[in-house]
Amino acid sequence: MNGGPELTRGWLERTIVRLVAGAPENRLTGISGGVVFDPPLVGIAKGEDPLFDEFARAVGPRHLEPNAFLHSRFPQGPRIRGVSVISWVLPFSPKVRESNRGKEWPSSLYSLARNQGQAVNQRVGRRLAALLKVKGLAAAAPTLTGDYDIFHSPEFAYSSTWSERHVAFAAGLGRFGLNGSLITPLGSNVRLGSLVVGAALEPSPRPSGTHRAACLESRGDVCRRCVDRCPVGAISPEGLDKRKCSARRKAVCERSLASLQKKYLLKRFRLPIDGARRWSYPLGCALCQCGLPCEGRDPFAEAIG
Repeated sequence: MNGGPELTRGWLERTIVRLVAGAPENRLTGISGGVVFDPPLVGIAKGEDPLFDEFARAVGPRHLEPNAFLHSRFPQGPRIRGVSVISWVLPFSPKVRESNRGKEWPSSLYSLARNQGQAVNQRVGRRLAALLKVKGLAAAAPTLTGDYDIFHSPEFAYSSTWSERHVAFAAGLGRFGLNGSLITPLGSNVRLGSLVVGAALEPSPRPSGTHRAACLESRGDVCRRCVDRCPVGAISPEGLDKRKCSARRKAVCERSLASLQKKYLLKRFRLPIDGARRWSYPLGCALCQCGLPCEGRDPFAEAIG
């Protein structure tokens, strides 16, 4: 590896585990006494991986290319000796996941964990970038920069300039389910984050098979639990209807926000939408990720090694 004597996969994994465990927002002291996330999983992709060119077609033409992104962020240095993408999986704790197995609305525990989990994820991105810069490396988390945008798209309904799911796929951290979620070795009920660094790191191997090979449905089993779990019919055998899913998440926020704010100190974030930054409270739904065979594991993990 060219990132210096200490920049190894082991160092990255230990550092990200420590950052998650040490984040004050990772403790649910006001509702359950547990944690938001269990220890994370880390993967690495090459910045020049051809998959990033494919993401311009699969996600949208504005999807960032790691090399161009990093060079544009650091035009005056430090010197960039190769480009790598570090991706991490933050698995919700069993208590959080189990609470969200109801049929109509997400649990209060999940909504609070989803809200605080956003702060944990951002903390990891900022702190890891700062630690890498101390090592003399160019580093930035795309979703924490002005290059990140979520926008309406005629072809994709909704798109973004940096898809954490697709980036994690490139880093060997999972394959996609029927509901569009990434099924990682730690399951599909997770949050994802990533950072681009100016160092040539050894990439993680990707599991064999197609991009849907972790989904029971794609293996010929009649599962479709995620289809049945969605209360608004946003998932079908053809995949996810992003418009219905987005409307559902908006309804969840409108229904839950007032009652949750009376009990808990929710965090709000500036979310870039169509080029404008708007205040948002990430609460989420995720009923289609809970109560499934892939909720907390990859059903084929043993088969793929």
